[in-house]
Amino acid sequence: MSISPMRIVSSLVLLFSLQITLNAQTQKSQHVVSGIVMVNDKAPLDAKALIATLKNDWKVKADSVNISEKTIVFSTPGATVMIAQLNYTADPIEIRAAAQLSWLWTTATEEALRHQSQVVISVMGNASKSLELHQLFTKVAAAILESSHSSGVYMGGQYLLISKGFYSAAAHNMLDNQTLPLYCWVYFGRPGDGGGYTFGMSEFGLKEMEIVQSSQSSAEVHATLYEAAGSVIKYNTRPLNGESIVTEEGSKIRVKITNGVFLEGQQVLQLAY
Repeated sequence: MSISPMRIVSSLVLLFSLQITLNAQTQKSQHVVSGIVMVNDKAPLDAKALIATLKNDWKVKADSVNISEKTIVFSTPGATVMIAQLNYTADPIEIRAAAQLSWLWTTATEEALRHQSQVVISVMGNASKSLELHQLFTKVAAAILESSHSSGVYMGGQYLLISKGFYSAAAHNMLDNQTLPLYCWVYFGRPGDGGGYTFGMSEFGLKEMEIVQSSQSSAEVHATLYEAAGSVIKYNTRPLNGESIVTEEGSKIRVKITNGVFLEGQQVLQLAY
């Protein structure tokens, strides 16, 4: 019987919180970035080798390392990381649903459902440092991907499913060229008819974005959303109604705060494009 990864993550986050002594006020300022690496066997991780790889290849300094049979917990400047190995699969219903949305991993339905176990990663730190927490999560996930017989990464909060090859390449590009691996953090919906939307900006404390009934091509709509999302995440900008987002390329995109069309029940930034 499989268990929902969201319930797993919730339980681990609770355990994680208990292991870190925080007062009530401090806890309110904390944010947890969570996800799973889907592993195609049940071989245990080599914890010491993983810690060495994180240090040597990914420039992650691990202090106060605590290794048990199924968990690895360590601190690093600005964050605490918990890694838990679970010898059962993620919920196949959730994985299949995410696979159907995963236009970047067209064989996800077949490949992701082959996994036999999962490694749950939780990275906790100050909510104002969400970008840095996501970057750290990406490094840890990539290190585990490359040291295991795995297929990809699943982030249940975004229904985001990314293949091993794509994720690993994006993580190395982030490390070597200081790029933001947005596709590893945010889902970009492509419904067609001049529309597009993000799902995952809220993990950074930001509003989701939409473009509705644009006269531009689907590729241009997607590119504009991607550039706008990257800009506000990188600089943590929060445009007000009627203001503009300035992208890295210098484009100015006016936004309107309104109820979502694709993301019903949410207030979003609707981009004028």
